[in-house]
Amino acid sequence: MSFPGESVESRLRESEERYRAVIENASDMIQSCRPDGSFEFVNAAWLRKLGYTPEEVEHLKLWDIIHPDSLDHCQQVFSQASGGEPIDDVQATFISKDGRAVPVEGNATSRVVDGRVIATHSFFRDITERVRSEQLEERNAELERERVARYLEKMAALGKLSAGLAHELNNPAAAAQRAAAQMREEMEEIEALAMRLAQHGLGATGWARLHDARHGVRAEGAQVELSPLDRADREDAVASWLSARGVENAWQIAPGLIAVGMDEDRLGELVSDLPAAAIADALAWVSQSRTTDELVETIASSARSISDLVGAVKEYSYMDRAPEQEVDIHDGIESTLRILAHKLKDGTRLVRDFDRSLPRVLVLAGELNQVWTNLIDNAIDAAGSEGEVRIRTFRDGDQIVVEVGDNGPGVPLELQSRIFDPFFTTKEVGKGTGLGLDVARRIIVERCGGEIDLRSEPGDTRFRVRLGLGRATSAAPAAAP
Repeated sequence: MSFPGESVESRLRESEERYRAVIENASDMIQSCRPDGSFEFVNAAWLRKLGYTPEEVEHLKLWDIIHPDSLDHCQQVFSQASGGEPIDDVQATFISKDGRAVPVEGNATSRVVDGRVIATHSFFRDITERVRSEQLEERNAELERERVARYLEKMAALGKLSAGLAHELNNPAAAAQRAAAQMREEMEEIEALAMRLAQHGLGATGWARLHDARHGVRAEGAQVELSPLDRADREDAVASWLSARGVENAWQIAPGLIAVGMDEDRLGELVSDLPAAAIADALAWVSQSRTTDELVETIASSARSISDLVGAVKEYSYMDRAPEQEVDIHDGIESTLRILAHKLKDGTRLVRDFDRSLPRVLVLAGELNQVWTNLIDNAIDAAGSEGEVRIRTFRDGDQIVVEVGDNGPGVPLELQSRIFDPFFTTKEVGKGTGLGLDVARRIIVERCGGEIDLRSEPGDTRFRVRLGLGRATSAAPAAAP
């Protein structure tokens, strides 16, 4: 739109001023560069984002504000734009005056006069916040992947431990169940024998002699441990003695009598003043009573085994305790070995070389036990049923060192640098998740502030975990006998 009397020059000047005002007030960064890379002009947003003054820009060239990572790409874009080719979707990273990286995106076009490119105009938008948001999303996604990986490894470890525990718990539980069922039968038989002895007129003195026979001989220490051959000979002798006196099922009664320390002479003393009709039932009662004592001990022993296993699991997981605990590292190793005992029964030899004088340390005890599980389980697998697993603890300067080794085939040298990578495994397909050692490294390095490394050659593989003594809290208890 023009007005009467307005010259072409004034209209052109007004148009240029409007154009410049638009550029100056734009929120995007706008720049114009000459073919040699010097700046023809930049707008206020450009100056504000990068922190330069107009005077300083006069001495800059385009390459002075380009981040090294974007330099090759920007040179290519500038070359194309300088040839008259418009470029869309330019991605670049600038460097502000104070050294900050400023990621941008935009486009570039050329200004041509008389067929010659005299400047390249670029329009850029600061995408710092978007990039930061994308990086945050990626980091969160990475953390989620790591969390899922750790969860999967824990589930895999839990599967192994569950299988082992089921096996370990089944043995004492089955033994207790068998003993309880047998004891019910024995108790019924003892009750029947007691009723018959009462019918035989066995008095208080006679019962006292039977009670002493059941408990007294062993209490006096007269019974010595017999070899299988000596026990068999003594059982035959006692069975013959019983048979000679008309006792039925002598071969069933004899082992129980031998178990309480009876021989022919002691048997003669026992029955010397018993009614003749009561002798067979009296000796059967002593033998059966001893059998029930053994069954009770079997049940008690099985219950102790189950209790010990539950205690080992609680110690292993540090249930009902804060995650960070002051612990003797040997306790966690022993709990782990108890959990993995079923795998060692295949014949793998275990060698302990513990320095029990090591101080206690303040660590994430439950997570540390997961490390021992991964390392010891791998060592058992590598050693095989005829191999050897070695666990050693010692002090090295200002560090506590736990070394888990085996005499298996070893890790090939070309694979050792990848052994702690997630999802990498040297085991057969389906026998490993490839997460165990990655999780172990994260726990030791990131959670406990320690170190873990591998030294391996055929016949000698050693994983070493180092924990700083700066986390030591007190002296360890005296070595277990």
